Amino acid sequence: MADITRAEVASLIAEEYAPQIIKAATQGSTALSAFPTIPLGTKTTNVPVLATIPTASWVSDTDNTGVKPTSQATWVNKTLVAEEVAVILPIHENTLADATEDLLAQLADLAGQAIGKKLDQAVFFGTDKPVSWTSLDILAAAVAAGQTFQVGAAEDDLYGSILQGAEAISDAGFDPQTLIARRGLAFQLGNMRDAEDRLLLNGNYFAGLETHWSRNGAWEPDEATAFIVDPSTVRIGVREDVTVKFLDQATLTDGENQINLAERDMVALRVKARFGYVLGNPATPEAGAAAYGVAAVVPAGS
Repeated sequence: MADITRAEVASLIAEEYAPQIIKAATQGSTALSAFPTIPLGTKTTNVPVLATIPTASWVSDTDNTGVKPTSQATWVNKTLVAEEVAVILPIHENTLADATEDLLAQLADLAGQAIGKKLDQAVFFGTDKPVSWTSLDILAAAVAAGQTFQVGAAEDDLYGSILQGAEAISDAGFDPQTLIARRGLAFQLGNMRDAEDRLLLNGNYFAGLETHWSRNGAWEPDEATAFIVDPSTVRIGVREDVTVKFLDQATLTDGENQINLAERDMVALRVKARFGYVLGNPATPEAGAAAYGVAAVVPAGS
């Protein structure tokens, strides 16, 4: 790469690498690919969730005095709050100028992946989940609903545990459609067959469940082996798509250290996004009171 000016770097970032970062974040986040997203017009958006369902009763009318019963359906609001996730990546101008590979492209991918990983950690395991996200994370909701199933060492145990999770969700009145797991599990599931010797993993589906593999390091294998989810109960709110800004005059603070970009002939990429998350727990005819459409397959001893 020839000598590069600050203006040239800014132009490259704005025109070429910003779309790459957005793509990397979207592809890198399992939550963004597995669950429906909705645009947020404001920082806070309410999503109505059915809280109680009406019931019917027989009318005793032996003497023509029977009274028809009354009932009601009620809704409560689940609140989607947009919170910011961000990362700043500084790099020396000489490093960019001397590079034989496109370091900006690599930084763009890494920044997008970092955004996606942070979102997934909060949604699936509650890691650093913003306080304003009052919904339980996926694992915590499965535990709260009593819908966790331990898997043993035998191959059939894993398949059976996944089916148990799907059954529990269905019995609670939901539609189990999605399987989410670390990407290495695809190789463990790859040769599983049904009673008629047909492969259970067929393209992006395992036993009829659409599969999404976690590829960004967010997965915690000691906590969960897989999640089975009714995706209609989850919403990821997008207040602001992933954006990138070129910095060349800022002073960055990292703990007690400060980096003055201009003094050190450095530039930086500031990447940020604003997301919200909500997990609905509506009342269903099967479960009655508020229930969760999620289940977890967990390692033995968890």
